[in-house]
Amino acid sequence: MDRLATVKMLVRIKEDDTTYDAKLNYWLSATEQEMLAYTNRTELPPGLEPALIDHVVLLYRKDKADTSSDAQSAPVKSITEGNTTITYGDAPAPGYTLIGGSLISVLDRFVVRVVRVR
Repeated sequence: MDRLATVKMLVRIKEDDTTYDAKLNYWLSATEQEMLAYTNRTELPPGLEPALIDHVVLLYRKDKADTSSDAQSAPVKSITEGNTTITYGDAPAPGYTLIGGSLISVLDRFVVRVVRVR
């Protein structure tokens, strides 16, 4: 079973439903590239395959659950009580990485260390 089929099975998307394929493929590819860069490797070790799949499942579930608008997820800039006015500041810049949290601790076990030799 390929990665995409595995992710779709885990999130209960029917195999013939291609609605989310582009997004899931992007997350699979981008997350794999970030994992390779973080671990200083050129190929993903078999031990990291489940972590990659699980992380993409988490991204999918987070994406499905996120119904808030970007403006309302920004920090509050000012509040006026008379006639109730709430002004939101700039939305926080999205992170440059898809990986983080517990995935980092898993990746740390697979980091290839560069040892300097004199």
